[in-house]
Amino acid sequence: MEHIGTKIQALRRNKAVTQAQLAEALAVTAQSVSKWENRLSMPDVSLLPEIARYFGITMDELFGYRLDALNYKDRFIRFMADNGALQFGRFPLRCGRVSPYFIRIGSYASASRITRLGEFYAACIRENNVETNLLAGTTPREIPIMMAVGMALLNRFGVDIHYSAGPGTGKPPAAGDQVTLIKDTLTTGWTLRENLRGLSEGPGQALRHVIVAVDRMERPDGMAISARRALEAAYPVKVHAIVTLEDIIRAMENGVVGGEEHLEAIKRYKQQYGGA
Repeated sequence: MEHIGTKIQALRRNKAVTQAQLAEALAVTAQSVSKWENRLSMPDVSLLPEIARYFGITMDELFGYRLDALNYKDRFIRFMADNGALQFGRFPLRCGRVSPYFIRIGSYASASRITRLGEFYAACIRENNVETNLLAGTTPREIPIMMAVGMALLNRFGVDIHYSAGPGTGKPPAAGDQVTLIKDTLTTGWTLRENLRGLSEGPGQALRHVIVAVDRMERPDGMAISARRALEAAYPVKVHAIVTLEDIIRAMENGVVGGEEHLEAIKRYKQQYGGA
């Protein structure tokens, strides 16, 4: 069995943190981390859950760790496919385009699935160092996701955060709040643009981040740039995606998910509607 110090070193390097930074997060000395990684000692058993939480993995993943376990994007794409949320075929979209793939958020219909989805959003927030004290959801479809994200941040990373789900539900956004909007899928961005306009008119809060499950990397009609870039140019906001269409294509090419017969159609769709 691989020494746990070797696993910790690989996780730390993948996360691009120093031994000193990891030591500070775990309330140990940098020398202790160095000894673990050099196989001179083992972490105290009480630290193992903290180490797993810090790297955003389970205890099983910590002990059964493989390099591909680091790639939470592939794990998310596999999760979507396994739960019927990622589908291939021929799907008319509300924007008038006909897509060879579809993201069906409603497929996360059980407590276990919505909980796991929230964990992937939380991992994206941590991966991108998003600083926020208030999660916001704007639609009945996205509010359960937002709640799951908040619980995942607390249970996995020890971050207790407020939420807002509209008038009378949760914490009303106020001056000084750093708001993060939870959305499902980014296509042409027109719905998100309306959300950003409304939240930006609030009483002094700062909306700085949007987290989406999938960025389809499409451009709005009449534009040459992607919806993400157009939104970031129009508003002081950063859009983060758990995965992009490029990630999905790469996962299909590498056999992470099936649907190889649809791969060329997806690439043609991206070439036709994709934005820079």
